Amino acid sequence: MNLFNTHGAFSWSELMTADPDAAVKFYGTVLGWSDQVMPMPQGDYHVQMAGERRAGGIMALPDPGLPTAWLQYITVDDVDETAKRAVELGGQIVVPAMDIPMVGRFCGLLDPQNVFFHIIRYEQTEGGDEPVVEFAPSFATHGCFSWYQLVTTDVGGATEFYSRLLGWEIEELQMPSGPYNLIKVSDEGMGGLMKVWSDDTPPHWGAYVTVDDADAVAASATGAGGKVIVPPTDIEGVGRFATLQDPTGGILNVIKYLPMEQ
Repeated sequence: MNLFNTHGAFSWSELMTADPDAAVKFYGTVLGWSDQVMPMPQGDYHVQMAGERRAGGIMALPDPGLPTAWLQYITVDDVDETAKRAVELGGQIVVPAMDIPMVGRFCGLLDPQNVFFHIIRYEQTEGGDEPVVEFAPSFATHGCFSWYQLVTTDVGGATEFYSRLLGWEIEELQMPSGPYNLIKVSDEGMGGLMKVWSDDTPPHWGAYVTVDDADAVAASATGAGGKVIVPPTDIEGVGRFATLQDPTGGILNVIKYLPMEQ
């Protein structure tokens, strides 16, 4: 599954922050990302590299009044039609569809529970020689985004909205902590949906980055000026994760997966 041309696939993660330089420094220290700067009309865009693979992006907030956050992009076949369909299903358009030169066309949406996400169709290169970015290696590659999780007040409503909008297959699993709804795109698990764990937790999309050692990464986050929100914790049958907050306010999960069955 090529993330850049598979409808419904998570394909990019982006931190919007008031202090991109501080965020770049933090994630370089904690995750080992290297920084490739792309000058853009609205300011520098920082592409974060996990070795030779593009992991995600960091950019300045377009409006100082917005909160710092990691945001997710989902590939679609047609941005305008998908946005129209989202409204029909009870969502909202909050960033109108627009083109990014040499990248593609995107739009920002809210689902019926007011959770923000992007949809995007990537620009086709001349001759159709598209880069192939497979998802499966993300589970074993340090620094790569490998899981996307929606925490919501209405699991049933979210399941209906996203499955009808993006064609996801959503399968309910029984986990030690309770029901968990697995998101499958082209038969590959990419994420999950779960109910908010407290009234103080707002609905949101979160993401997980694969690491070689969750404990070491959590320790380095503190030393680099960040915070550990959830200390390294085992998820039975899955792996060991921690939740970090960078010095600019961005929240990100890191995870060391258990060896997968061959």
